[in-house]
Amino acid sequence: MGRSELDFENTVADDQRDITLPKSAEERMDQFGVRTALFVLAVAFFIAAMWLISSPSFEKCSALENVTERNACFDTLRNELLKPPAKGPDIPKS
Repeated sequence: MGRSELDFENTVADDQRDITLPKSAEERMDQFGVRTALFVLAVAFFIAAMWLISSPSFEKCSALENVTERNACFDTLRNELLKPPAKGPDIPKS
């Protein structure tokens, strides 16, 4: 009689289902840290994407059909681009 591929009688001593579960407190803390870092990174990417979408751009202003809205959009874009850079502590105030 041949051996069946579905031999449930001879299982491995180490259960393969719990191989990803942390065994010690340090492993649980490491896993928590990695998951927290990934969550923070995902939130940061979402905020950056929303900032890029909401900021005025030449393409968005050009797509507007109303002339007054288009001119207002271009004025906002120009004002954003002409802002001076933020002064740091090492730059003297002149």
